[in-house]
Amino acid sequence: MKVKHLNTSLLFECKEVKQETLIDALDFFIERLKKLGVELHGIYPGDPFSLPFAMYLSNKLSVPIKTENFAGKNETLLLLFSALPFELITKRYVAEKTLVFRREFPNSPSLLILSKENAQVTDFQLIKSNFGRFFSYQFLREARENFFWPLDGEVTSVSERLWELSKKEISNFIKAKRIRDSARKYLKEDEITNLKLVDSDIDLSVWEKFKKLKLINPQIEGRRGENEKISVEKLFQIKNPSLSSAVTSLLEYIAQSLEYQFPTYVAYSNAEITDRRGILVIPKVTEELSGADLKVEVILKEEKIEEKFKKAKLLIKNALLELLKDVLKNDFFKPHIDSILEKELNRGTIYLNWFIDNEMAEKINKKINKRWLLTRLLYRKKIKSEFSELVKLLRNFEFNIENYETLKGKMGSLWRKNRSLFKAKADEIVEAIESRKLWPLIGTVALIEKALREPLNFLIGKKGYENHHHLLASLNTYYTPVITKRIYRPNWERTIKEEIPISIKGEPLNPYYPKTFILQTEDGKFLGTLPKAISHYIFSKERQGKRIECRELYFEPDIFSENSYWIEVRCL
Repeated sequence: MKVKHLNTSLLFECKEVKQETLIDALDFFIERLKKLGVELHGIYPGDPFSLPFAMYLSNKLSVPIKTENFAGKNETLLLLFSALPFELITKRYVAEKTLVFRREFPNSPSLLILSKENAQVTDFQLIKSNFGRFFSYQFLREARENFFWPLDGEVTSVSERLWELSKKEISNFIKAKRIRDSARKYLKEDEITNLKLVDSDIDLSVWEKFKKLKLINPQIEGRRGENEKISVEKLFQIKNPSLSSAVTSLLEYIAQSLEYQFPTYVAYSNAEITDRRGILVIPKVTEELSGADLKVEVILKEEKIEEKFKKAKLLIKNALLELLKDVLKNDFFKPHIDSILEKELNRGTIYLNWFIDNEMAEKINKKINKRWLLTRLLYRKKIKSEFSELVKLLRNFEFNIENYETLKGKMGSLWRKNRSLFKAKADEIVEAIESRKLWPLIGTVALIEKALREPLNFLIGKKGYENHHHLLASLNTYYTPVITKRIYRPNWERTIKEEIPISIKGEPLNPYYPKTFILQTEDGKFLGTLPKAISHYIFSKERQGKRIECRELYFEPDIFSENSYWIEVRCL
């Protein structure tokens, strides 16, 4: 029999994926396995989002869902992934998970349910198609809490809640198919099924993968854009100080006329041009001998754009008319105004062209309130100085609750105010984190502070990691808060006052997790537990043969809160 080149067997393509479409494709795959007499010993969910599909395959093929503790090295398992890219699932995740899994179970093919492209990271891909949301928010939230980056020594575990939610999810998929089938006679053919078979010899592909074990060994690719650099450049530089002052005054005057109705921001550099709600003023100035040619784009992004765009245009026109009448006395060039409305994008742009000659500039400078202009520009300078304060804080960081809260506040505030400038300063921030070896803290903060995940994951990406879980899996040192309750406060007070040594210990406190690490005193007094994800990674390192040690990072003696007690854990 002719053996094909080792690549992914893509079964189907379709335009739109629905819940019933996924069940149709799974049923087809199940039929091929049964027809060829494939002997499976179990289904292994490669990510928590794949658990509903694992349940369906398990039921239809009459094989159990297995994890590392219940599978033999020579058994044939089906390694199952949900979708790509999806939530925290990336190509690198799938590749690393497959390689880690194959070191334990080398005879196990992999199946990816859905991807927007022919991903070429698994042995089988069920469907290639664009897709939206097909899981409930409740399920997605719980699955995220059960996500961990693949690591040698890990043991897959899921919460009881995720297990129950997965049952409900797959029931909804089956129900959607049943409803579609009941209405079959009322539907057009392309409404019944829109799957187009791609692999013309699926039986040969199944035989190669399951019988001959010609399996794909995916290549691990580095994170794209990890070396992305943004250099800050001013949008205009005018040598004539009088002209520069007049142009700046005009821009701030226009901004002030709008900011009572809309969130307004004037961009003076390329790093300040961001996709934001409200109004963004983008100037471009060409200096000439007798003055400056000012071109301004005023971009409005809002819901109900038509009504608000009319209001914005009216505000600008009224402000300019007032300026012409009261300051310039109608003696100079008048501005030209044009506009474009893009309703489908909820965006409108007002274009302002105005030649500012030297005489006009002098008149504006005489009339302008210098104190007013200085106040507005100082506020802008304050934002830039806050970045310097953040870098200084990181370079001199000593862990205590005040510094910890300040760090969180500055990170979140600067990202919200100007994420483009944050990205431009990212290399400097990363260098400061490196200098104090604060990646363990950054990873933990991204884990427990959902509001800070976006800026912190951007910084983590500069380091070459996919997300905070990827970073945490790679570390051998962890800074972590201790989860505790007020009833244990006397134990803490005694530990702090008497400087009693502490240690961590793995305990099977929850039947759904192999081990939860607890913190206790040397005489066995319970203090608290470590976060689930941190426990997972430490347990994996322990199974690799590493020795686990801990020490006090910071114990708050006076205030009891969720951030009062922090320890450093080292995997040696």
